[in-house]
Amino acid sequence: MIEKENKDYLNSLLEIYEKQKSIDTVSGWKQLHRRVSIDRNRRRFFIFIRNSAAILLPLFLAYQYLIYPILVEGRAQQEVLTVTSAPGMVIKTVLPDGSEVWLNASSTLTYPQRFTEKDRIVQLSGEAYFKVVSDKKHRFLVETPNEIVVSAFGTEFNVNAYENEGNYEVTLASGNVELYSNISSGAIKTLKVDEKAVVDLSTGEINVVLADTYVETAWKDGKMVFRREKLDKIATKLSRKFGVEIHLKGEDLKEYEYTATFTTETLEDILDLLKRSAPISYTINNQKKQDNDTYSRKEVIIKTI
Repeated sequence: MIEKENKDYLNSLLEIYEKQKSIDTVSGWKQLHRRVSIDRNRRRFFIFIRNSAAILLPLFLAYQYLIYPILVEGRAQQEVLTVTSAPGMVIKTVLPDGSEVWLNASSTLTYPQRFTEKDRIVQLSGEAYFKVVSDKKHRFLVETPNEIVVSAFGTEFNVNAYENEGNYEVTLASGNVELYSNISSGAIKTLKVDEKAVVDLSTGEINVVLADTYVETAWKDGKMVFRREKLDKIATKLSRKFGVEIHLKGEDLKEYEYTATFTTETLEDILDLLKRSAPISYTINNQKKQDNDTYSRKEVIIKTI
């Protein structure tokens, strides 16, 4: 019995031996080494991802909530919009803060797509009526050519700043404004309601006088109102409204004064009415084709009879 058990045990050992002889130990070691390497690399990759996240997450949050808003604001400050009204046109625009602006004929308004946290600044060449949203913390500044600046918080006012004229005018309809003039050695004038500041561009002198606000601002409602207005100034306003060139033949014509209100009248209607009130005549010359294939504006010549 014991002999049989020993024989069976010996046979089992022989089987194990034969099986071990058939095992490729080199290949097995390589497979084991490969699995260990893969597992080690996985652990290293996980540690790398964890450490990277610990470093990159704060940087991402800083960029998202600190750096990116600054960059966006910087781009917004650099992006500007320009609105230009053609001769004979009055247009209205709304600024980023909700302020409303009426732009008279042949005028240009430039403003940022977004105002800064300090000031609300626009640039004007020509004439505009401003209805400014009140904001006591942020002044509203209108910069004009020749370094004339109008400053307000929340108010309504008219700025006449055509570059080809000798004077700039600022008329206050409501609220209060300050006028700064660099050509007047930094002079500052404060206006009250129904006052007008007249800046002489040649001398820099600023005169503050009472104003007829209705006359000064009626243009934004499509009206032309004259109160004892001299003919040369009337001619200038008619030129802008109708997109023509008007020439006065004779120095005495500049002293003619008119009082009138025009709404829907044509240019010829107005000229006929002016002719009835003074010994003048006028002729209208049609547009002419120029060398660059463009056409000149119509020309109106006014002279005494």
